[in-house]
Amino acid sequence: MDNEEIQQKCTEFVKSLGIPGFIVFGWQKPGDQFGFVYSNHKMPPPVVIKGMSFVLNDFVNKKL
Repeated sequence: MDNEEIQQKCTEFVKSLGIPGFIVFGWQKPGDQFGFVYSNHKMPPPVVIKGMSFVLNDFVNKKL
């Protein structure tokens, strides 16, 4: 699958939940390459930024 197909599947998933939400999805492509997409469904941009900042901070603090 290419980035566009994965983006569409993520968008469909978020919408299927029936609530406002967003996801960030990453996967390993063949070899040493990685892909990343995000989907946003009815979430205000400031809330998405705050959420991503929280998750990034939490991830960094748990992984280091």
